[in-house]
Amino acid sequence: MVPAEELSLTAGVMQAFDAVFAQFGSQWLTPIVGIMLVTASLGGMLTWLAGPSKGLLLISRQEGYLPPFLQRLNKHGIQQNILVTQGLITTAIALCYAFIPDVSSAYWIFSVITTQVYLIMYLLMFVAAIRLRRKQPDHPRGYRAPMLVSMCGIGFAASLAALLVGFIPPSQFGSGSPGVYFLIVAGGALGLGLLVPYLFHRFRKPSWKQPEEPEASTS
Repeated sequence: MVPAEELSLTAGVMQAFDAVFAQFGSQWLTPIVGIMLVTASLGGMLTWLAGPSKGLLLISRQEGYLPPFLQRLNKHGIQQNILVTQGLITTAIALCYAFIPDVSSAYWIFSVITTQVYLIMYLLMFVAAIRLRRKQPDHPRGYRAPMLVSMCGIGFAASLAALLVGFIPPSQFGSGSPGVYFLIVAGGALGLGLLVPYLFHRFRKPSWKQPEEPEASTS
C-alpha cells in the first residue's frame, strides 16, 4: 500500500492507514485511528511498567537476586525502588536518541533489540520444553501435549530464523554501515538477553532472600 522508498520506519503504520482511507475518501479517520493507537500503546506501557517489576520482585525475594533496598515496598505494597530504578535506566537508554542522528533509525534499532531479547527467551523456552520431555518423561504434568517435541522444534526453527533476520538492516535504514548495525543489535540483544540475567544469577546472595509472607486466612 505504501511504496518502499516512501515508507517510514516509525510512521509506517499510520502511512498504511492513511493510504487505505484515502482510497475511500475518508482520511478524516486517520487522526482518530492515531489517537486509538496511542491510547492502546499507553495501556501496553502500563503493563510493561508493572509486570516485569512485579516478577523481578517475586523472583528476587525467592532467590536473592536483588539487594533488600530494591525489594522494599511502599505503604501501598508497590515495589517503588525497582520502579524508580527502572525509570532511571529507561531514561538513560532513551537519551541515545540524542546521539543517533536519524530518530527513525534509532527507533528501529531499539525495537529490533527488544524483539531479539524476546526471541532469545523463546529459544530457551523451546529448548527447556524439549529437554524436560526427553530427560524427564515421567515428570508429573497437568496435561500431556501431543507432538510436543516436533512442535517445539518448529517453533525453535521459526524463532531462530526471525532472530537471524533481525540482524539484517532494512532498506530504509540509512545510518551507518551494516556492520555497525549488526554490532549494535548483537551487543544490545546479547547484553540484555544473556549478560544481564547472568549477572543477576552470578551475584545473587542467599542473605537477600525474603521470607514468604503467610497467606491471609479465609473463613
